[in-house]
Amino acid sequence: MYYTEEEMLTALQRATDTINQLTNACKEYTRGVNDCFALFAEYDLELRGKSKARDLFTTRWKSSREWLHQLLKSGHTLKTYAEYCGYEYIPSRRPKLGDIAFERGSAMIAGDGFWHLTREDNLGVREDRQVLFLERHLELARPRK
Repeated sequence: MYYTEEEMLTALQRATDTINQLTNACKEYTRGVNDCFALFAEYDLELRGKSKARDLFTTRWKSSREWLHQLLKSGHTLKTYAEYCGYEYIPSRRPKLGDIAFERGSAMIAGDGFWHLTREDNLGVREDRQVLFLERHLELARPRK
């Protein structure tokens, strides 16, 4: 069973608001606080009311590469991490609203036509590139109830 589009849009908006507030309170981009993985964890929390997304990370990370290293050290791949958090891996690579994607050490969330993510410029969450019908180079996962 999947979440409705309305539930996912509401969760994405609330997660965006939270990360933007944290970004305004930070003097600089802080991994684990206002980065793309914090956005993913906040989105997951807003969807479910609780989140496993941060369970595996007990220390802060200094780069996306270090985050990925911690993930692999815990015994997970991006796919098994998404499944552990309650997401279904999407092998077709056809994204829908609310899907998460992992690409080159970052996490993104599909909004209504654009991917939502953060950047290291400390400007908060932004809509980046357009969500394509087929995303050939992304690892996709869909939230399940």
